[in-house]
Formats: sequence, C-alpha cells, structure tokens
Amino acid sequence: MKLIKTLSLAFLISAANLNANALNLNKNLNIYTEPPVKTICIKNSAAGDVNNFFSHLTVLNFEVYKPGTELAKIVKALKSNSDVESCIEGKATGDYQAITLTLKNQKDKAWFAAEFKKAGLGHIKINNNPIVEVEKM
Repeated sequence: MKLIKTLSLAFLISAANLNANALNLNKNLNIYTEPPVKTICIKNSAAGDVNNFFSHLTVLNFEVYKPGTELAKIVKALKSNSDVESCIEGKATGDYQAITLTLKNQKDKAWFAAEFKKAGLGHIKINNNPIVEVEKM
C-alpha cells in the first residue's frame, strides 16, 4: 500500500511538471491577426532606415489594405496637397490596392505621416516590420 501511495505521488508530481512545461511553451505561440483596414504596406529594401528612405524619394509606390469605398477619398486627399505632382490608383491585387504618389520635391518622414493621416490612413507596415500607427513610423 505504501508503494502505491509513493508511486501515485510521484506520478502526480511528474504530471504537474509536464503541464507547467507545456504552459511555458505556449508563451512562444504567435497569434496572427488581420491588419486594420486602410493600412499602408510598403515593400522596399531601402525602407530599412525609415528616415533616410522617406527623405530621399519623390515617387512612392505603396499598397493600401482594404481601402473599400473610400479609395477615391484617399486619392483625392493625397492629390489636394500642392507638393504632390500626381497620385494614381494602380492595380488591385486581392485586398490590396496599389497607389503611386509622385512629389514635386523631396519631403521628410513627418510630412508623409501628416499626409497619410489627413487621407485617413492610420497604420503602416514597412517590409516585415510590425504594423504601427503612422505617427510612430
């Protein structure tokens, strides 16, 4: 009887230890969610340094995730700035709508953030980096 009690106690302790280890493994589990609508997606190898990237370009190609019926409003808001030479809708690929923004002069990151915010674009994803708010890019 004493042997059975000892074995059942050992089994109980080892089972508790296995459950604790299994719970620690779940901390590394990544949960992927859908990006917010009207998220800007930029795929460019030069965009690693965001400050340098935005300050040296006059043509920006990007995609907007699920712009919906507000695509015309977004393009119109981007075109309304006097520093913008053109803003052209590109090809839609699934839930992503391509847009090409051409500037008359080079601008800095803060200018782009302000213009994106005015156009109703609140989030940005650059390459494989996490999605952040436009002000925090």
